[in-house]
Amino acid sequence: MFFSNQADTNEILSMLDKIEQYVKNDINELNVDAHAKNANMKKIEQKISSIAGLMQKKQDEDLTVFGELMLVCEKLSDGYTDDRISLKASDDKMNYISYTVNQALSNLSNSLDEVLHVLTQYEQNDYRSSVNVDLFRGGQLKKLLEGINSLQAGITTRVLQSYKIGLTMEHQSNILQEEVAKLNDATEKQAIAVEETAAAVEEVTVSINQNTTATIEMQEAAKILQDSAQTSISLATNTSRAMDNINKSTEDVYNAITVISQIAFQTNILSLNAAVEAATAGEAGKGFAVVAQEVRNLANRSAEAAKTIQALMDELRKETEEGKKSSDTMDKEFNILRQNVDSTLSSLESIVHASKEQKANISQINMSIQSIDGATQLNSAAAHKVNQIAIQTHNVANTLAASNKDVNFEGQSAVETPDEIIKSLFSKEKLYN
Repeated sequence: MFFSNQADTNEILSMLDKIEQYVKNDINELNVDAHAKNANMKKIEQKISSIAGLMQKKQDEDLTVFGELMLVCEKLSDGYTDDRISLKASDDKMNYISYTVNQALSNLSNSLDEVLHVLTQYEQNDYRSSVNVDLFRGGQLKKLLEGINSLQAGITTRVLQSYKIGLTMEHQSNILQEEVAKLNDATEKQAIAVEETAAAVEEVTVSINQNTTATIEMQEAAKILQDSAQTSISLATNTSRAMDNINKSTEDVYNAITVISQIAFQTNILSLNAAVEAATAGEAGKGFAVVAQEVRNLANRSAEAAKTIQALMDELRKETEEGKKSSDTMDKEFNILRQNVDSTLSSLESIVHASKEQKANISQINMSIQSIDGATQLNSAAAHKVNQIAIQTHNVANTLAASNKDVNFEGQSAVETPDEIIKSLFSKEKLYN
């Protein structure tokens, strides 16, 4: 029998058991020594020992490569892609795995380097670069690269819109600030003008009130003057009548004096005739001549007195006629005065009525001016606040435009001017449709 010696058989079986345990990873080292006595058995043990040594060597090499593979994978799980498997195993399959892992690490490292480079450019506001998505044929990593490119396209779109909006806001805020500054200046001037107008209207109100009071007083004085003029007219009429009566009486007296003068003349003639007759009578007529002389003297004195009275009556009649003319003139003048006073009083009544209406209107205007002044003050405060907001908006727009100008992206050089952007954003079709 080939295995005639039971001890040698047990020795070989023991060696095979160790190999089996080594293959099962129950033991880490494979130490097989030949102890058989039989020459044939010894050869078998030597062959088994040689096989075990080869297995031990291969296992050690594979463990070394596997250890590197484990370290590379552990570093990869920690985020490091710069480590590689450098050792070679006796197993081609293990070497192929090592090559595949190294290749995957290289592709992953290259893609991450490109991604980091692109992200660094993004961090520096440069969105013109994209990632090469052909580094991977598919899977999540390819989707990651495609997502980064999609992010670049989205950011470019958003930045382009923000850039256009920033340019538009900067342009419009400049116009807004200029217009608001004009509005603020105009509102302040308007407020000053309204205040001055209010003060002037207040002065006019006081003046109109004073004029109204003075006009009412003038009206009262005119009424008194009207009454005085009416009384004067009555007195002048009475005076004219009295002068007529005086003139009539004067005329009567004048007529009587004329009769007296004629009587004195006749008496003087008669006394002359009596004297002639007395002289003719001689002594008998002396006494009668004396009487006739006395009568003649009386007649002369009466004639002189009548002449004097007549002269006085002529003067009186002349003065009476002048007085009558003056009285008539005064009566006419008083009538004219009354008419003028009536006209003046009517005008004053119209002026008083107009002044009262003017007073009411100016009071209403004054109240309106006060309301306008209050509203203007509010508008001035609002315009000042809007001016501050416009300045802040202008600063924000400048900041936004400046920040966008530092960003580099595709299509930046082809961006329209602010006026063209506004026309495209606010076209008539968009406004009226």
